Amino acid sequence: MPLSVPHRINPSHIFLSVAACLLLALAPTPLRAQAQAMKLEKIEFKGLERVNEAEALEKSGLQVGQTVTIEEVDAAGDRLLNSGLFKNLSYSVKGKTDNATLTFAVVEQTWSMPVVFDNFVWFTDEELREAVRRKVPAFDGTAPEAGNVTEQIKAALQDFMRERKVEGAVEHTLSSDPSGRRVEHLFSAKGAGLRVCKLSVVGARAVPEETLVMKSGGIFDNDYSRAYVGGFVESNLIPLYQERGYLRASFGPPKAKPETTPECEKGVAVTLYVDEGPIYVWDKAVWEGSTALTQQELDLALGMKQREIANGLKVDRGVLVVRKAYGRKGYLGLSIRSVPEFDDENRRVTYRFLVDEGAQYKMGELTVAGLSEAAVNNLRGRWRLLHGEVYDEGYLEEFVKKSVPEFQKDALREGNPLPALKVETKATPNHKKQAVDVTLNFKPLSPPAKP
Repeated sequence: MPLSVPHRINPSHIFLSVAACLLLALAPTPLRAQAQAMKLEKIEFKGLERVNEAEALEKSGLQVGQTVTIEEVDAAGDRLLNSGLFKNLSYSVKGKTDNATLTFAVVEQTWSMPVVFDNFVWFTDEELREAVRRKVPAFDGTAPEAGNVTEQIKAALQDFMRERKVEGAVEHTLSSDPSGRRVEHLFSAKGAGLRVCKLSVVGARAVPEETLVMKSGGIFDNDYSRAYVGGFVESNLIPLYQERGYLRASFGPPKAKPETTPECEKGVAVTLYVDEGPIYVWDKAVWEGSTALTQQELDLALGMKQREIANGLKVDRGVLVVRKAYGRKGYLGLSIRSVPEFDDENRRVTYRFLVDEGAQYKMGELTVAGLSEAAVNNLRGRWRLLHGEVYDEGYLEEFVKKSVPEFQKDALREGNPLPALKVETKATPNHKKQAVDVTLNFKPLSPPAKP
């Protein structure tokens, strides 16, 4: 008997094709029985790109020649969705009940998030990728952001470790760089005993290898992790080059291998590879977008001099001074982006600073709490930053360090000594009014604890 049953399944497993269900419900009983039992002469997939047909068929759990019901085909669709390989799918059945063609129209998941093998020191990355491909043929070094493909990768790695008789449990987490922009699937082996007990650096000249190893205590203090070592290098070893003018120094991915020696029993030996690049001297700074400070004021705050070693850490410190200079003129939302421009022929560098000054803030309300009314009025009279004037971000700290002690001394000299007090300060920007409200809250100083 001719058969035509369209059906659609989405990730929430809600059936969208009401017409097919009504067709079967309204048909005579023999027809419903025949439509619900059919022999699959052919199973095909439309929309496959990354996933091959053999893998899709295996995930469906169906076989050519099998006799199935509509409910069993629905279940096969569920299995395809639960595999994590597909976002959604629909299917149609055509032909006769004893000679049916089942067609799945699929939309694959987007594979865009990198997969990182963190600490499988016993194997190469290619060995690990091949082990995963045996279980997940579509694997190419990435995985979907969601779905259970990651569970399949985890299981494949666990099986591989078991085959190679390596102890440890495979774990999966999401990892991102400090900026949060680059997110990765991170797979690691836990409980395998991966103490780092040896470190070497290939390519080190400007900074002696001994110095780099000495500064790498954080690596030795932890079990090996490629992700951790990479972050440690970026935060602790790259600055050693930056301050010496090697602004383009970079480290490649760390290499690790098991190490079993009297000094390093059942441990891990880590090798770092550094490309130091050339040393640069300072040429000049170019400031774009700045109006509140002159070129001379900015250069003075930055503190760099022509033809001195281009100390990257000194430049960073200078930018902080520039920010403070802007803060003293009321620019609290300042944004500065630096773009180094390298003259490799002359080994010089120019820094182009892109400045967005933002709004200029004014002094808002001053609140003094915790003192008598007379003392509050006295202290308010010493505050020189008047309401509506350009806000000076450094004035509050100066006031607490200088004017508050003077106020306390004057009170003592006038015969009205104040109890021991501590002052808590708070500066609250009002972005709508572009003003800053300041609070000084005086509290009794806690007596020292009794022994």
